[in-house]
Amino acid sequence: MDAIEHLGNMVAIPSEFPNESAMGEYCIGHLRRLGFEVSVVELEGGRPNIVARRGENPSLAFFGHLDTVPAYGEWSSNPHELTERDGKLYGLGASDMKGGIAAFLSAIEATAEPVCVVLTSDEENDSAGAYLLSSRPELFGGIRFMVSAEPIEHGEQEGSIMLGRRGRAVYRVDVRGISSHGAHVEQGISAIEKASELVLALREFPLKRGTPLGDGSMFVREISGANTSLSLPENAWFQIDAHLVSGENAESMRGGLESFLRSRYRDCSVSIFDRGLPYNMPHYTPPENAGVGALKQAVELVVGTSSYCVGKSVADDNVFGQLFPVASYGPIGRNYHSADEYVEKSSLLNCGRVYAELIGNWGARS
Repeated sequence: MDAIEHLGNMVAIPSEFPNESAMGEYCIGHLRRLGFEVSVVELEGGRPNIVARRGENPSLAFFGHLDTVPAYGEWSSNPHELTERDGKLYGLGASDMKGGIAAFLSAIEATAEPVCVVLTSDEENDSAGAYLLSSRPELFGGIRFMVSAEPIEHGEQEGSIMLGRRGRAVYRVDVRGISSHGAHVEQGISAIEKASELVLALREFPLKRGTPLGDGSMFVREISGANTSLSLPENAWFQIDAHLVSGENAESMRGGLESFLRSRYRDCSVSIFDRGLPYNMPHYTPPENAGVGALKQAVELVVGTSSYCVGKSVADDNVFGQLFPVASYGPIGRNYHSADEYVEKSSLLNCGRVYAELIGNWGARS
């Protein structure tokens, strides 16, 4: 079955999170028919997370996520029916990321080499599936390199290999003031005013720049404070959403933020906002890595050119990148997370050829 047929079958299966079960069944059935030994670890509600291995001690893995976002916006065609127009294949998940999964399913059909396939639920939400699998390291014994089939990011061209992604964490800043009667504001300190001053001060925060993952960034995503009587508000808080780069983690950024903000106003504190799961930390695989070199060779053989890039935001790649080297290479697609999502047909087919070339030559490098 070629990548286009696989993609048509998968687009026809609704898998908006948290409803990934049918998509998982499709992949499990196909992998078992190809002789894979399949392990399934479920999130609550029967949401599948899959590690499938073929052959003895595979050291090369391919990754994809089973879920999509909902069909946002007004589509020109049925989002659950693969539709071809002008060399583009339209459908929900065609780019993010059923196209990549279709490409590597077709590639592993064309070879008999040892290989591992990893598929998760909940990537489009909080990466709960990836974190669940990462807590079972015995499932990944022997893996030395993973190719994530996430689509090539906007602005990048075919042949672009993503070496890593920035991380992300969210912080809560609590600001304390001093209450006073609203007729005597000079006797108190408004927590809301101080919080506002700190938000503006963040423009001067020394973000880390020029790292292998580029520059850090942040924005204020929420702010709150109130008082129900005729009194100055004595408490306020706001949230900072930060993208982290090489050499940073959630705690190091928390400490840096707290030190900076307390230098502006002493009576504040910064904590890591608890989302119930860890945050995705930065990951980076250098171009000198043997797996990256093998992928680059396969890309150049099929596409004729290659380049490197890094991802500006997070994905399940960040989770697995803490376990072993990960690089992303997928087909070119656009409009993901919006109406009329598509993958370029020629890029999808080329991607399958790249994967097949990589699998076929991997044994000689192992």
